[in-house]
Amino acid sequence: MFSANTFVIDKVRRVTQVNLETGIVDWTLTSIESPSIEFTGESTDKTDAHGVLIARFDTAKGVNFSGEGSLLSMPLMAAQLGTEVQTGSSTAKVTGKTFEILKVEGGKATMTHKPKVAPTVVYKITSDKNIESTIEVGSGTDKASIADTVITLPTGFAGTQIGVLYEYEAEDAIKVTDGSENHAEAAEYIVDILACDVCNASVKRAGSIVFPKAKIDNNFSIDLTTEGTHPFSFSALKDYCSDDEELCYVLFNK
Repeated sequence: MFSANTFVIDKVRRVTQVNLETGIVDWTLTSIESPSIEFTGESTDKTDAHGVLIARFDTAKGVNFSGEGSLLSMPLMAAQLGTEVQTGSSTAKVTGKTFEILKVEGGKATMTHKPKVAPTVVYKITSDKNIESTIEVGSGTDKASIADTVITLPTGFAGTQIGVLYEYEAEDAIKVTDGSENHAEAAEYIVDILACDVCNASVKRAGSIVFPKAKIDNNFSIDLTTEGTHPFSFSALKDYCSDDEELCYVLFNK
């Protein structure tokens, strides 16, 4: 019989989101920093005529889990925003928009993508990466021309860089869109834990915290730096139609 009661936590290995309707895994996240679980409660106090506490009645309980992904996760972001990750393909391209600064060689510059619609102007860029002037796109020696991804500058153009703004479609891209009417949905969450025996650190124990029903928070901030992390949190929900009304459970295996 396995009867260990205390453990030394090594790390949270993984957080997994499971779709409540389909039972299919939506995403799984590893490399988790600062994982934390918070058990909360509310109560109502009864005091006597002198204000002395004589009874306390617990009225509500809650459980919240939070952490930070070491890496930016598009599936996690999609879950937080209540949407899905769009994956580009030859039959379903992803639309994007960019302002590129391109090097001019031999009077020509090449865009990374083919524009959906040819730009009407390009921009002459100074050596310090600022816009100096605009150049119209059209016919004539004083105008630029565009064919596929190649921009040909006017005769006599004196410069080494140009800028161009355009929309494009890409097969090899992924995209997450935040829509004003999209909201996160409840899901099941499994938090996998690696721990060790308190008396023998070489004996590893696999544990988990399971939230049968929880809601991910749609408020989050990401520092767009190398050191930045992807924070997330979710709160347990009561399954109103369930007999046991579990918020979560913690389990360790031998």
